[in-house]
Amino acid sequence: MSQEFQQLLGPMILLPLMFVVGLQLVPDDFRRVFAAPRAVVGGTLGQLLLLPLMTWAVVVALDVPPVFAAGALLLAATPGAGMSNVMAAVAGADVALSVTLTAVSSLLAVVTLPALAAVGIRFFIGDALDVEVPVGAMVQQLVTYLAIPIGLGMWVRARRPEASKRYVSVANRVAVVGVLVLTALSALSGENSLPSGSEFVVAALAALLWTVFAMALGFGVASILALDGDQRFTFVIEFSARNLALTIIVAVAALGRLELGLFAGVYGATGFVLVLLLAVLRGRLKAA
Repeated sequence: MSQEFQQLLGPMILLPLMFVVGLQLVPDDFRRVFAAPRAVVGGTLGQLLLLPLMTWAVVVALDVPPVFAAGALLLAATPGAGMSNVMAAVAGADVALSVTLTAVSSLLAVVTLPALAAVGIRFFIGDALDVEVPVGAMVQQLVTYLAIPIGLGMWVRARRPEASKRYVSVANRVAVVGVLVLTALSALSGENSLPSGSEFVVAALAALLWTVFAMALGFGVASILALDGDQRFTFVIEFSARNLALTIIVAVAALGRLELGLFAGVYGATGFVLVLLLAVLRGRLKAA
């Protein structure tokens, strides 16, 4: 598959998915989130402070190769994925909270991502690199792939609420396939290739364990904040579903270090899929 086709297919899939997210939101959902901001503040701080510390503990305990360890910290430093909003919708979790946490973490990543990534790279590899975040691309992504399609979905729901509710369940099933396709595109984007043989086994094990611990961390933070069940599962998704595409872009385009994107590629093929499957299972159990 050519790079040009990947770049065209990604937005064609992502925009309808985020429109489906908007179909499941009303303005009161966001008013409720900001009326009790402890979930937003706690979730944001947990991702910025506790998630990198947990990542460091996991890679040190597993004694993974330095390049994978640095790549894992780069993944943890990136904001939550836009796909986490789709997963929250599929799971029947708190979609408004998911959208808010994704937007806030993406905006803060302009400052936090370079700092956290530089520390991780310096600690595990020993290189002192200036990590440049593609600010323009991030802002464009927030507006084009988050604000506009979600806002349009909310507008359609306000105009035709009953019809929107009827089509949401079908759209969420289609969204699962869309997320899997986008994950594959992100993992295989550019010149980034996955490790092979024993290296892949080590990276896959580390990625799966990292994902499980990230889920547990999100659930633990939400429990400490005394959030409800939907919000707790939203934290589970937001902490473990990272921005795979941005991680690879920073590794390859900003740092010029192809190998720093390898862990993200393996995570896309293992851990990210695990989060999606859990979201689908939770959605089916909640609908039953």
